Amino acid sequence: MKLQHVEMLLAIEQTGSIRAASKMLGKSQPALTKALRQTEVDLGAAIFKRAPSGVAVTEEGARVLRRAAIIHAELRKMREEVEQQRGQGCGRLNVIVSPMAAGRIVSGAIRRFRRRFPGVEVQITGGHEPMAFGPVRDGLVDLVIGPEPRGTDMAGLSVAHLVDTPVVIIAGETSRWVNETRLADLLEADWLMIGTRERLPYLQRHFISRGLVPPDPMVTSDSITSILAMVEGGDVLCTFPGLMLDFVEERWRIRGLKLEEPLYSSPIALITASERPPTPAVQYFSDCVLQVAENEFGVGYHGKLSP
Repeated sequence: MKLQHVEMLLAIEQTGSIRAASKMLGKSQPALTKALRQTEVDLGAAIFKRAPSGVAVTEEGARVLRRAAIIHAELRKMREEVEQQRGQGCGRLNVIVSPMAAGRIVSGAIRRFRRRFPGVEVQITGGHEPMAFGPVRDGLVDLVIGPEPRGTDMAGLSVAHLVDTPVVIIAGETSRWVNETRLADLLEADWLMIGTRERLPYLQRHFISRGLVPPDPMVTSDSITSILAMVEGGDVLCTFPGLMLDFVEERWRIRGLKLEEPLYSSPIALITASERPPTPAVQYFSDCVLQVAENEFGVGYHGKLSP
């Protein structure tokens, strides 16, 4: 397969049709159709199938496109690395951050970073463990700032510990639960959870370790604003990073419950791919994150990222 075929496959996936992809790439539709057919013959697999409004990805095609995206990302990083080493501050940086990292670390890191790399585009996306780790391993995301990976999630990742944040439970000021102090008394409450259901074990461990039946959240959301609005306006509970509690209580009619027995803390880390060399921009952004964490939390980090 030729490199231009990689771009072709990704363009068809992005646009959803060969016609739209041909316009994007500035090629004729018959030429793109011919190239796609030849690529599928070379691979021995159908990548796309006809759909009512264009094309849809086949099961085999999904695996091919995942590889194509990784190849495309690595080629982009190779060009960016050469340009950045020549002093040309261009390129793109993709970062996934947790709510705590977004509120306490990212803005300071970006301010430092842009003084040296003003021309590098920084794309910040909210996300959570463990779903954020796969894109880092594949090179589709440059780094994650959020809860540390554990167990098998550590594979292929380098981790620099930044800080431990307490985990608290938040409720609206008028909630019937706001004055409760025992986790066992909260079992009948309706719960929300930040992130997707893949994070459910991170919520339920607080209950299971105490011999309690864990809750099943009625709503999950990556939108912190949505979560806070629902907690403020409803009789619901949600776990939340304690290092963000002061910020939330100042701006929302929300309070942290004062539990007799604290919940497990959450270690926050800078996470990168252990087998993918960083570009100069990625390395410098990582250094900025480590410096901001040291200044913000009084926790220094010395040495290399641990594989």
